[in-house]
Amino acid sequence: MKRIMIVAAMTLLWLAGRADSPLTSTDIASAYDDCEMVQYAIQLQNGENNELRTSILYWLSDAEAPVDERIAVVNKLGWNFDGKISGDQLEEYLMRRHKLDKAADLASKLDAETLIVLAYTKAMSNYFNVTDAAELGHKAVEKNKNKSFTVAFISALIDAQIWLDSDWNMVYNVVAKALTDDTLRRDMRQAAVDSVMEYINLYEKY
Repeated sequence: MKRIMIVAAMTLLWLAGRADSPLTSTDIASAYDDCEMVQYAIQLQNGENNELRTSILYWLSDAEAPVDERIAVVNKLGWNFDGKISGDQLEEYLMRRHKLDKAADLASKLDAETLIVLAYTKAMSNYFNVTDAAELGHKAVEKNKNKSFTVAFISALIDAQIWLDSDWNMVYNVVAKALTDDTLRRDMRQAAVDSVMEYINLYEKY
């Protein structure tokens, strides 16, 4: 019994540590509270609504929708395994929308902005394992012809989640690299960037 209690306590400590992470401790959405779709995300948080869920899925997959606002919606929906909209749900929706049989085909089909939205949604849905999400993020960066800061910044944030387990120095460095890239077009509100960096800067000393 004592052994079970010790294991349980260690597990809770590990979970608590993981909850304090680049993905789960960075608030992007607050800078976008005036956006209609962010308000819809709040409504979805507060109760089951299939029609609203479908509307949000459609908007998240819309290449014409501003990428930073789409990221803010995913951030507002929050992180958990049983979220109102999961990465798998968005992936399946995108496959249907683009008439694809394999999820692997999405990387070549989607534009960089929609690809990073998918990557971020998958990462937020399961922040314990973001390897696949990080790979999608890298592919989004490769396709980033519009030089979107949001694409690079969110990809770096997913990478930082991976480095959290092995090198806290890199948690800061990968995000700082995107932050200081002058070739990128700033398409994320400064308040959102500042909010993310407030957490990421805690790792600068390492």
